[in-house]
Amino acid sequence: MDDGPRFFTIEEANELVSSLEIEFGRIARARGELAPLIESLGGADAAVSILHDEEVAPPGREKDAERLRRLAAEITDAVERVNDLGCLVKDLELGLVDFYAMQEGEPVLLCWQFGEPAITHWHGVDEGYAARKPLEGVSVRPPSFLN
Repeated sequence: MDDGPRFFTIEEANELVSSLEIEFGRIARARGELAPLIESLGGADAAVSILHDEEVAPPGREKDAERLRRLAAEITDAVERVNDLGCLVKDLELGLVDFYAMQEGEPVLLCWQFGEPAITHWHGVDEGYAARKPLEGVSVRPPSFLN
């Protein structure tokens, strides 16, 4: 049964940054290997077809197709591990992760980007990365129903 989103304090979210760094490091490494593999398999459409078992690899490229499948699985597994922490993966390319939090009784999202040493920004739930605001002077607490 899904109890809804997990809400974080800034401290709780910051405790996960080292785990996020590891997972997004794995994602970045795997993504870095994808471009040449996709090209060798005939481009993005062919790679997607291969991943969905709708197309076989070009002759002599079977090992590339298998590597593509393994890398895609590694990325999927890393994203699932991050989501299982209660985080929301927002953008793999930028390495963006959001955490639900409460500010003055309203839900907000704490925002982290791969490479940042800590959670330093937040934005509204209907906003995105472009609307990030610094945490300075902001009080984020767990919702009262968790106390």
